[in-house]
Amino acid sequence: MDGFDSINRLFVVIISIASMVMGFWVYFSDRRAKINKIFFLMTASFVGWIAFAYFSDLIKTPQLILISIKLSFASIAISFVSIYLFSIYFPVEEKKYLNTLDKVVILIGGLIFCLSAFSNFLIKDVYIENWGTGPVMSQLGGMIFYATIVLFAGLIIFNFLRKYFSLPLKEKMKVQYFLIGLSLATLFNLIFNVILPVFRGDIRYYQFGNYSLIFILGFTAFAIVKQKLFGIQVILTQALVGVIAILLLAQAITSETWFDRGWRFGLFLIFVYFGYLLIRSVIVEIQRRAELQRLYEEVDRLSRAKSEFISIASHQLRTPLTAIKGYISMLLEGSYGKFEEKSRSPLGKVYQSNERLISLVNDLLNISRIESGTLKLDLEKTSLDNMISSILDEIKIKADEKKLYLKWEKSPKPLPEITVDPGKIRQVILNIIDNCIKYTEKGGLIITTELKNPSAQWPQGKILIEIKDTGAGMTKEELEKMFESYSRGKAGASFWSAGLGLGLYIARKFTEIHGGRVWAKSEGPGKGSTFFIELPVK
Repeated sequence: MDGFDSINRLFVVIISIASMVMGFWVYFSDRRAKINKIFFLMTASFVGWIAFAYFSDLIKTPQLILISIKLSFASIAISFVSIYLFSIYFPVEEKKYLNTLDKVVILIGGLIFCLSAFSNFLIKDVYIENWGTGPVMSQLGGMIFYATIVLFAGLIIFNFLRKYFSLPLKEKMKVQYFLIGLSLATLFNLIFNVILPVFRGDIRYYQFGNYSLIFILGFTAFAIVKQKLFGIQVILTQALVGVIAILLLAQAITSETWFDRGWRFGLFLIFVYFGYLLIRSVIVEIQRRAELQRLYEEVDRLSRAKSEFISIASHQLRTPLTAIKGYISMLLEGSYGKFEEKSRSPLGKVYQSNERLISLVNDLLNISRIESGTLKLDLEKTSLDNMISSILDEIKIKADEKKLYLKWEKSPKPLPEITVDPGKIRQVILNIIDNCIKYTEKGGLIITTELKNPSAQWPQGKILIEIKDTGAGMTKEELEKMFESYSRGKAGASFWSAGLGLGLYIARKFTEIHGGRVWAKSEGPGKGSTFFIELPVK
């Protein structure tokens, strides 16, 4: 038992000193804070609980043993009262004045303290064994004591759980730290004070259940003092490294030979070094994640601000642009009288420029709705054959101006009708064909359509639209960014300088919302491009 006594003594000294250091650390971090004062009281009562229980095994005089055990039980009463008060004010103070229930709890705790320390009502005698000492409690006193402890524990857990579900994330994390410490202390108490005594009849190690109170103090002190909590991973790593280090040090101190003591102490130092490196690496990783999370939240905030600005600006711009379009159209039609022919051409150019502005504003509005998640679909059965035919009729004027051919190679059988938002799918096809015309100087476009075979996911099959041009082509890097917002290929500066690079991004988003996909291929610059639109039949 000499080795065990040495380990026991080592644990008492280390845990008592560590507990008081944490108590003063928290207290002096903010001496005015009520929660810091309560934590110091909790620390002092925990140390009294542990120390008096250990002294009862150390001393030999029965009368002094009885006094030491009584003071240990009195410290338990103060411990539970201090934890209860802690549950009221941590992590945020809910009330300035104690209510009736709080005063009753304090009164009962004070009564248990007095009955334990100054009378024989709870503890009437002690028994002494080879392994140590223990209390002889009166039947009524024991029932009252343990019933009080269960009541206090229930109220404490209730207070913390009630707060937990109503607190913001940062404060909720502080409660999590306390609950982890409480859970670890409860687990160790169950092992050393319940399971071993009841199932194995061995109560020599009950002190180790008391020592587990250090978990409550450690986790709670960290949660109180630290303004930026690093995360559960750091604390659990620190706790694990600390426990293993203490066990290794205890083995070294209790070794019987100098040789064993030497290599075990060396092992202890090596473990402490690598444990330090492990903890530091975990902290660095948590800090990196926290910084990434902060940056992500900042980017998200700026993105939402940008989307809101674009939405507001676009709405404000669209109204006067629509009015300008209407008045120019009326002027060209002669609604305000005879119009000179020499003014018709420049006014027509103004009209086209206004149309481009309206198109840009509509693109910006679509971007805003896509990013804010407010885009709505008006679904209806639609014939893609009719839609493509209408688009080609509309865009043929642009192709003719550049002397480009437009060929549509229809599928042998008419395409089945599909359920889509016809306005948005029309914009998808129109944007891509229009993009191909912009970047094609010679040759033209070939559009093909086909119904692909059914699959397990899409039992009715998919419709594939292929648009092939003889234009500028793209590099591999340009293909990867082709369907991103505000992205334009190198050819954009020379062929078409008026766009913002939103058309293909909107086409991709509209297609994906319908459960389809869009992509492109190119053999390289100057070798043309091929765009694919795939839509499920449903």
